[in-house]
Amino acid sequence: MPRPPSDRPIRIADAALQLIAASGLHAVTHRAIDARLDLPAGTTSYYARTRAELITRAVELLVERYNETMVDFPLTRIDTDEEAIQIVVATTTVMESREADQIAHFVLLIDLRHAPELHALINAHSPGQVRIEAMAAQLIRQCGIPDAEEHARGLVAVLVGLTLARLAGGSEVLIEKTVRTYWQGMTSARDRR
Repeated sequence: MPRPPSDRPIRIADAALQLIAASGLHAVTHRAIDARLDLPAGTTSYYARTRAELITRAVELLVERYNETMVDFPLTRIDTDEEAIQIVVATTTVMESREADQIAHFVLLIDLRHAPELHALINAHSPGQVRIEAMAAQLIRQCGIPDAEEHARGLVAVLVGLTLARLAGGSEVLIEKTVRTYWQGMTSARDRR
């Protein structure tokens, strides 16, 4: 009977993300992950031969989790400002609740800026970022607000900054209040018509 596939590669990538969030990218070593997962010495090296491969797997897991989360927020039949605001708040709240992933993402954005292949998976031009901006533009467009793409880029940037401020700086700024304020600014152009 064949052995079932091991979940170790995912556990190893997750442990790398946890280390990045807790102590920074420099903390990611094969030994540290073996110790964190209570694995025999050398186990992590079996699944990821180099540190670069280990970091790549962590980034890929982060992207995969992000994409899975976005599937949970369908945008069909949302066409009022209030419905749109609530979906933006819910999405932001869920993303922020994944604290270790969010912190790891911010750390990786900075530490991998000179590693173009990996940075391209998580930066402002990454497929995930482009997808979230497209979703935001769709919501904005469904509410009849002009210049949806431009507003979407701004809204996403505000929410990323808000998340960073709340996680890293302990900011007390409320997600819903921020979204409502930004949304009111966008609707002013529509409502003046």
